[in-house]
Amino acid sequence: MNDEASEVAEGVLAEATRIGLAPGSIRYYRSCCRTVVWFCRSRGIDRLTERAVEEFLAAMDDRMRRGEIRSVLRSNLEKTARMMLEFQQTGAVVWKRRRSKSSLSASGTVVLRDFAEYEQKDLVTGSVRVVVAEARGFISYLERVGRSLESVSVDDVGAFLVEARPRHASGMGNTVWAIKRFFQFLNHQGVTDLKVDALLARVGPRRTRALPCFTLEETGRIVAAIETETPHGKRDYAMVRLALSTGLRCCDIVSLRLDEIDWHRDEIRVVQNKTLAPLTLPLSAEAGYAIADWLLQGRPDCSAPEIFVRLYAPFTKLTGPTGALIMGRWLDEAGVSHRAYDGKTFHALRRTIGTRLIESGAELALTAQLLGHASVDSSRRYIALADESLRDCALPLDSFAPAKEGPR
Repeated sequence: MNDEASEVAEGVLAEATRIGLAPGSIRYYRSCCRTVVWFCRSRGIDRLTERAVEEFLAAMDDRMRRGEIRSVLRSNLEKTARMMLEFQQTGAVVWKRRRSKSSLSASGTVVLRDFAEYEQKDLVTGSVRVVVAEARGFISYLERVGRSLESVSVDDVGAFLVEARPRHASGMGNTVWAIKRFFQFLNHQGVTDLKVDALLARVGPRRTRALPCFTLEETGRIVAAIETETPHGKRDYAMVRLALSTGLRCCDIVSLRLDEIDWHRDEIRVVQNKTLAPLTLPLSAEAGYAIADWLLQGRPDCSAPEIFVRLYAPFTKLTGPTGALIMGRWLDEAGVSHRAYDGKTFHALRRTIGTRLIESGAELALTAQLLGHASVDSSRRYIALADESLRDCALPLDSFAPAKEGPR
């Protein structure tokens, strides 16, 4: 059926092909376009309008509530629908990163903004993002079920946690912590006097799992497995080498700019995304050569200030599950066994550096300084991974041999 919505979809996809999007991305957006076209046909919509797009998004919200689609797909469907509307109105589309409009009410948006400002006094930027994201989900849930923050009850909090549980496979710790802080803010502001500490109190102390680091043998296999003949491999190799020599978080590596490397001093100077604290680290020869090879032989010619960028247009900084994709690919190539939630992630490279520092005899204060930790307590977890050092601390048991008891 050669209707107008189909023609608009083909125009958007043609533009995606022209700017050089990866074939897999084009296939994905073709599927999204088909969903929009199908919706228009089922509703008898001949031409896309703002109202038609809003109706489409409302229908996708219903599908998400029923568990038929996930939030990521819903976001990409909105992006597709708005690009199709833009193409229909202007005959062109500017392909750029788009953020979904907030689904909160005006009052909910104000509360969330005030909460973010309130938490910035006590928490670092990364933690503020966590608590605000969880609070957004809670406000959205209340608005969806027709409840307000002024009339919220313990049952509402419990129902939200039950609904949110399937989306948190690794645990509800951050969600519970964020909701407790959100209610502390609401109590302070006089929005509600409901106390949730008793509901969300832990029966016992939190048990923290010691996630693994890579052994020296595994590290060698991972580095050796990355092929460096293609731009893809050159980029991944440089990122892994940089992580293994500095212990930088993946978010700091993908944000690393060209002007943050001092090649004369062999130093890296960054402002950490998680803590906003400045950090200066030495640039090892191995990491430096790998980055230079990527810049000179693999990186696309683009104006992005970041060192590590996409290999397909638009040539922007890496975002999303970059570290997971890199490790998933090269762990398999290296033959390193791994499974979901076993901790063998890109961040495990950082844990590996922390553990090696402890095993080398470095004090906690130095380890914390090199890893950019605000407190030495954050570095203590690496002691649990230093097996050989812990073995040296173990007391011999031969002097505690029990005496054999004779018959009475």
